[in-house]
Amino acid sequence: MKHRHPVDITPLTFLDYPRKAACIMWFNGCNLRCPYCYNPELVTDKNTSQVDEMAFLRERRGFLDAVVLSGGEITLQPGLRHLCEEIKELGYLVKIDTNGSNPRIVAELLENKLIDYVAMDNKMPSTRSWQLPGGKVLYNRFVESLEILQSSDIPYEIRTTVHPDLLDEADILQMIRETNLHGYSGTYYLQYFFTGVPTIGNMKPPTRRYDRGLLDHHSPLPIGYRNFPEDRGRM
Repeated sequence: MKHRHPVDITPLTFLDYPRKAACIMWFNGCNLRCPYCYNPELVTDKNTSQVDEMAFLRERRGFLDAVVLSGGEITLQPGLRHLCEEIKELGYLVKIDTNGSNPRIVAELLENKLIDYVAMDNKMPSTRSWQLPGGKVLYNRFVESLEILQSSDIPYEIRTTVHPDLLDEADILQMIRETNLHGYSGTYYLQYFFTGVPTIGNMKPPTRRYDRGLLDHHSPLPIGYRNFPEDRGRM
């Protein structure tokens, strides 16, 4: 099946694929409606741009190491396997960003050795996942995807986008403990809500900061903090 083209490409990042120079390809379409999502046009499939991703990648062979496929939700893309095959044929590593809602697709890509790294989002505690629009069965599928990743031999990470007015410290600790109980033993990454950009839920800036000392003390896993306001500007 022929794949869709990305609607945009971030030409260079050193942050989104560990220790590699990568680009990010952004695709339309998502099965969730996270209120903090800063890509509303991708989620609602309203971005009509198209980018020739293969021409871009052919020009950058020898400069880039990896390609990050993101969105939206990349596992919804028709022809994703074909896209990964084309990227791999050019010699690139492939990473996907996913919410874990399509374990069958994750398994297919792994079985065919078409992905080299996975970043999987844990959206909410199991007791609240049904509250996310579109997320009624999300948690069970997330767990299934996690089990698939654990049985593979590729590196992966679990992460959560956080906003203090949506998820408090107790919620976050529950999510980390649940993930740990399902066998995850790596660093659990918390990504701070992007402020100052339009979001699906028109989220306002948080009214407080997290107690990171409390989180670190009670978490069974090491926590990695990304984009937290207290860290910005540090060298």
